[in-house]
Amino acid sequence: MLVFLTFKEGLTWDWILIYSGWLIFFHPVLLTYLSNQLCDHFSHLYSQIRPRFWRFALQILLWDSLMILSLICLSGVALFLQGNLLILGHLIPSYRTCQSLKRDFPQAYQEPISFWNIL
Repeated sequence: MLVFLTFKEGLTWDWILIYSGWLIFFHPVLLTYLSNQLCDHFSHLYSQIRPRFWRFALQILLWDSLMILSLICLSGVALFLQGNLLILGHLIPSYRTCQSLKRDFPQAYQEPISFWNIL
């Protein structure tokens, strides 16, 4: 979507609303689904993973809110810069969450898990 916006007319208000709706409604659904699937797969770690996962989910929703505000503030900035800032805004919290989970639950990362098994 960001590539499309970059090569088209840029971030207009209708695209900001579409993107905001995707962040607000899709992320919680995806996080809930993945939380349930991961906790089913790692049932022996269920009591440890569940509270931490929801903390990370709240952090991601906070980042989403900041992204929406930045979209509004960046409407006058060059499109290439908008795209880069939005991509970095997604990569940084994802990387931090992944590193924190690896540190807190190393045994979960030692067990091989197929992406399709989670879905």
